[in-house]
Amino acid sequence: MPYANTAPQRHQIVFILAVVAAVLQVALAPQISILGGRFNFMLAFALAIALRGDGAQAVYAGFFSGLFYDLTATVPVGLMALLTMLASFALSSIGGAGTSGFSGASLRLAAAGALAVSIVNGIVLVVLGAEGNLLISLGHGLMTAILTSIACIPFLMVAGTGSLLGGGSFSRPGARAGSGGSRFKQASKPRGARRFR
Repeated sequence: MPYANTAPQRHQIVFILAVVAAVLQVALAPQISILGGRFNFMLAFALAIALRGDGAQAVYAGFFSGLFYDLTATVPVGLMALLTMLASFALSSIGGAGTSGFSGASLRLAAAGALAVSIVNGIVLVVLGAEGNLLISLGHGLMTAILTSIACIPFLMVAGTGSLLGGGSFSRPGARAGSGGSRFKQASKPRGARRFR
């Protein structure tokens, strides 16, 4: 069965997701603060791209999304770019088979990456003098990690499927629904079992 080359479509999806993340980061993230934590849509985008398993794409997405965050927030320029790039590289090395798209494993890995970046960011901000209290900074980092993990869900759904609608699978032309074109395993029937209608 011939498959179409989906590489250009996947690059278009990455570009569209980057634009959506940038717009949300500028328009929505500064408006919502829960217990000092804020959404980091650029980190959510970078982590979702990293879980696709392409190391080079993950590093570029991590660096440029972190740099965009640094330029739109009142933080030292380069800090989030470095942390996001390192987290993206680590997740792309860990990720790959089975972690692309929205699943329990991908959400756990994205949440771990968001937590690591947010906590290290809080500690470095205290060391640099941008934040005054370590406990308050860690609390803000924890809430930011939780909000960013929630923001990862739609990015994971779209980044892993190759479709802007978040769904899709390959199936044979003329195949019935449920006849093997799904990524979910079906219960196998015993060989001697008969179907009665």
